[in-house]
Amino acid sequence: MNEKKVFLSKTSVKMIDIIVDKAREMGCKVVNTFIFLYGLIELIDENGKTSPLYDYFIDSNASPSEIGDIMEVNLLPYYEVIKEVKDNNSKKNSGKEETKKEKEEEKVEEKNNESESDKGKEKDLSSIDQEPNDSKKSEESEKDKKSKKQDFEAAWTFDDEKGKEHRIIVDEEVFRIFTNLIKLLKDSEISKIEPVHFIIAMFITDSKLVRGFFKELEISYVDAAKYFSKERILESEIFIPSELSGFLSVLNDRIDTSKPCEILMRDRETETLWNIMLKMNKRNAVIVGEPGVGKTALVEKITYEIKAETCPPEFKDFKVITLDVNSLIAGTSFRGDSELRIKNMIKFLEENPKIILFIDEVHTILGAGSTVEGGLDLSNALKPVLARGNTIVIGATTLNEYEMYFKSDAALSRRFERVDVTEPTPENVYPMIKNKIKHLSKFHKVRITPKMVEYVIMIAGCFAFEKKNPDKTLDLLDRAMVTAKRNGKNKVDKESVLDNFGIYFKMWDNMSEDSRKEVAYHELGHYIMCKASDKLIEYDIQAVSIMPAEGYLGVTVFNINYEKVPFANLDYYIDVIAEDLAGRVAESFFRKTFTAGASSDLNNATRTAFMVVTKLGMGSDSIKNRIYLNSVDYPMFTEKSTNIINDEVNKLIEKAFNRATKVIEENKDILEAMVYELLEKKIMSETELDIVWQRVLRRRKRRKK
Repeated sequence: MNEKKVFLSKTSVKMIDIIVDKAREMGCKVVNTFIFLYGLIELIDENGKTSPLYDYFIDSNASPSEIGDIMEVNLLPYYEVIKEVKDNNSKKNSGKEETKKEKEEEKVEEKNNESESDKGKEKDLSSIDQEPNDSKKSEESEKDKKSKKQDFEAAWTFDDEKGKEHRIIVDEEVFRIFTNLIKLLKDSEISKIEPVHFIIAMFITDSKLVRGFFKELEISYVDAAKYFSKERILESEIFIPSELSGFLSVLNDRIDTSKPCEILMRDRETETLWNIMLKMNKRNAVIVGEPGVGKTALVEKITYEIKAETCPPEFKDFKVITLDVNSLIAGTSFRGDSELRIKNMIKFLEENPKIILFIDEVHTILGAGSTVEGGLDLSNALKPVLARGNTIVIGATTLNEYEMYFKSDAALSRRFERVDVTEPTPENVYPMIKNKIKHLSKFHKVRITPKMVEYVIMIAGCFAFEKKNPDKTLDLLDRAMVTAKRNGKNKVDKESVLDNFGIYFKMWDNMSEDSRKEVAYHELGHYIMCKASDKLIEYDIQAVSIMPAEGYLGVTVFNINYEKVPFANLDYYIDVIAEDLAGRVAESFFRKTFTAGASSDLNNATRTAFMVVTKLGMGSDSIKNRIYLNSVDYPMFTEKSTNIINDEVNKLIEKAFNRATKVIEENKDILEAMVYELLEKKIMSETELDIVWQRVLRRRKRRKK
């Protein structure tokens, strides 16, 4: 072992300790195959990560209790042998006093017959190699032969990275496993021995006992041998050392190219990512988008293309490694702990150039791992790696966190190119997730039609308006399939979808008739203002709901279509503010008091008006061609300027309120017709609302005639 200069990793030292302790507990002098296998399965490293072999069993649908029970059954015979030996030793000790006198008498007899005794001894020694017809040899049982075969034992010594020896006494089969391990390390030029290397050597040895263990678990031994093959683990895949495995993982290993890619569309964003990574300099990207729009899915699509070899040829054999920043800094309260982890990770990245490092919530690297002010944090440690360009880094974060944290570090953000990922339009949600829907359907064994998927998209928008697509639709589809399955259905229907919102239907039942009408007027006010405006072209309305949900009593569901670019002049912003105020205006047609929702809309309207005046310089002639700043360098918000701004904001809101009032009054007949139907249906799609709109317009034409 010392000649090869190989040593055990910390995790392997822990595994050896488990094996030796188990042998000691059983009273076994040597470690046999099952005790060795026990150590491989029971291992949990310093980061709390279970062993690769245990993970494989769990992924193959074996339960922890099943693994434990079968292991105990296989160890039981060894316990019984030890018990038998102990019992025999106990009997032998108890009979010592009784035979003492007999032994003294035998000594006298042996002295008198010394010559005959010597001859007999020679005969016994010479008879060992004789054929079985020898009288003594023929008395040996098959059990004795087996026990003699198991008498093989060898002391094997491993060194850890500090040079400390770890001694383990093994039987013949485990000796062969260790011999194969050393050959494996020699062929692969690996110096640090990880638990996975022991597993590979075990499969190379091809133990009948291990095969039997897999058979009892009803797991394919052949498939496992392929999974833990030398070629897959050491030659094709990047192996992550145990000290890094708690926060680094290979995304390629979780991608199945035998199935169609679950992430469809996003072709423009994918192409942008490839183009950034193909550059010579600044090859790093930061994906910016709201939670749920599919930032991580975009990286999964890149990984799928690499594994399927449909990526640019320059990225063939690349591995996408994900970094969990929270796990990286977990348990590193002492100064130096986190710095060591970071340095080890940087070293690993530099030694493996064909890596794309993916960091979700990338803004968290700022300050991560630094226990003292000015100490090394992850962002500063990565800057030299980013500058050299040997390792490509893709980060993902939300727009808010990008502006507040990531962008504030100019030295870091300038090394990344931004890729924006927006929420898909409602009509693009189904084409984007149809492969994922097939996967869900297969998993739950429940079917769903494309028409029902469209209904789910609409309902998800009504009850989870604050969340984003495609995540909110996928979540509701998953729950709807569970509901259908539990109700004995093999197909998702509307009831299966709406059953997930039973609590909100109870809230609806407890609402008064006036409260329901108030919500209906309010939401339809927003809808009519949007529909009637020829300036809000990017507002794609999807539905109107007056069903209570978390945080609101009703909602006008719309999507901002970023492919449509409005003419953003003052009249446009007046309509934007008017859309916020239209619910308040429509409510006033029913009653003079306002709901909390109307107050919230007023807050949004005021913020927009303030932005238009102070940042865009749009208002009356007195403030045109200037904006208002408020910082240490430009403290313009004096009492006088505040009064001017407030006066301009009031004027702008008044114009918008008058605009909303005019639109709602002109379409009062449409409002009343829609309120009647919405109170009946509770939720109406844009298609249903447009039918009412067109019906009232036809009625107007008939009246004019």
